Amino acid sequence: MDETKLPDPEDLQPLISAALALPALQPHAARLERLRQDYARGVAQKDAPLSVALVGATGAGKSTLLNALAGQHLAREGENRPTSTTATVFAPAGADLDALSRVGASVTRYTATPHGVWGGQIFIDTPDLNSVATTHREVARAALELADVALVVMHRGSVAEATQVEFLAEFARRRALVFLINFADELSADSRESLKAQARKLASEQFGLPQESIPTFAISARAAREGKDPSGEFGAFLFHLRELASQAVAARVRRGNALGALEELATRVDTALQETEGLLARTRTALEAGISRTSEGLRKDFDSRLELAHGHLASEVRRQAAGRFWGPAAWGLRLSFWGAGGMGAATLLARRSLPVGLAVAAASTALDVVRDKTRARAAEVAVVEPFEDDLAVESAARAALTEARTVAHTSGLPPETLGIPDTDTLLVELQSVRSSTWRYTATTAVAEAVSTWWRVARWLVLPLINLPLFALLGHVGYRVVRAYLEGPLLTMEYFVNAGALFLLLAAGGALLASASLSGAGRAVHRAGRTRFTEALAAQSGRLGEAVENSLRSGRDAARRLLGLIRGR
Repeated sequence: MDETKLPDPEDLQPLISAALALPALQPHAARLERLRQDYARGVAQKDAPLSVALVGATGAGKSTLLNALAGQHLAREGENRPTSTTATVFAPAGADLDALSRVGASVTRYTATPHGVWGGQIFIDTPDLNSVATTHREVARAALELADVALVVMHRGSVAEATQVEFLAEFARRRALVFLINFADELSADSRESLKAQARKLASEQFGLPQESIPTFAISARAAREGKDPSGEFGAFLFHLRELASQAVAARVRRGNALGALEELATRVDTALQETEGLLARTRTALEAGISRTSEGLRKDFDSRLELAHGHLASEVRRQAAGRFWGPAAWGLRLSFWGAGGMGAATLLARRSLPVGLAVAAASTALDVVRDKTRARAAEVAVVEPFEDDLAVESAARAALTEARTVAHTSGLPPETLGIPDTDTLLVELQSVRSSTWRYTATTAVAEAVSTWWRVARWLVLPLINLPLFALLGHVGYRVVRAYLEGPLLTMEYFVNAGALFLLLAAGGALLASASLSGAGRAVHRAGRTRFTEALAAQSGRLGEAVENSLRSGRDAARRLLGLIRGR
């Protein structure tokens, strides 16, 4: 990423705030804000004077080194530890210290003298990192947040100190580090090289920095203050510092620090985003597995309910088929098997007593209408309504959600955050699935099955039923004309018998048509089962979409933030 592509710090703020909707990112909110501010400082202060923070363990000689560099007694040295308890800024007159003064650091102005080997810089003397007072590390952390370079001053016992390593890990990628092994006058040449190698190796292993790029020097601050260099490395150390302080290198240092802060910000956001995507993927998989395990039981339950509604569906098939028929058989199709049987009995009784036959026909027709209405209501109740006591479906709903809710709880999140419904909500949705499937089955599926049946029945069943009736009517017409022309006239008994035979043929035709509709009835059941299976799959898809859409704003903001930072 070259300098022209560095994002505006102001553009990062709203995206970071939106990305904090990700639960995995929320614990790092304070850290992200510090990184953003650090980046903003690095971009805004490219040409400002270099700020150097001296950090290290107690007794490492930070204050002594500062005095040696400034060429005058600025920081208090002493045997009582810790000597420094607050961050103290030593700055030449005229240096801008607004940011440093806002964090509570005490400020001491000094005038550079000819005796200073590296005077005129902004020095920050920090409390000891390994002090028993943990607040000292917080003070050192706040100071280093506002510095450009960290001079890490160590003695032989503090090179691998865990507290120091942990502290530096936070700044390793976004601060220029210089490692100093102090008290070189007390060490042999081999010991100095061994400690320097140990410091470089530790930085490489713990911070991921290339060993050859880590500036490491063995010096004696106490001897340097007296103008001596027993290790022969203090001059090289000063040359490195002066190079850092040059305007061109200082600008590169600050830019490198800014890029380090930006990359760490991107890494944390990317890690949280990947963690969130992985969590959502596991949740979706768990939901799909739960629905898959319970779908078979739900399908069997719905199938058994359809069997309870078989009578009503068969009646609806006959009723819609009757609407396509014409002739007396259509009247019979509108009746149930019981109604058609009643009409047949009425026809036989009419031969002996016409009033009795008519009464039986009227009673059977009325009974059939009442029975159809009652059966329609009973079918709907059997398929849709018994939900509060529907323990099997409630158990299935609970089982479908258990694994996904466990994934959410294991991650420390409420299931609702990941779009997982509670059991009651899923029960209502399953009720809706069952209700909508029943409406489809009782209407559309019946109409489609009858339509398929009619494509064959209109050419086969309809002629087979109506031709005998036409023949009977033709025969009666022939006899009537002949009797009129030749005599004698036909008796009433003849017409009653002909009418009875007509009704019997019509009833037989209706029974034949009903029998031919058995395949349509089975097709309705198959369509209902298929529709319910598809509705369950769609419900599973909606649950998956709800999970996918959860945390959408935070995920989108995180992606935009990464795109802005990494130029994607």
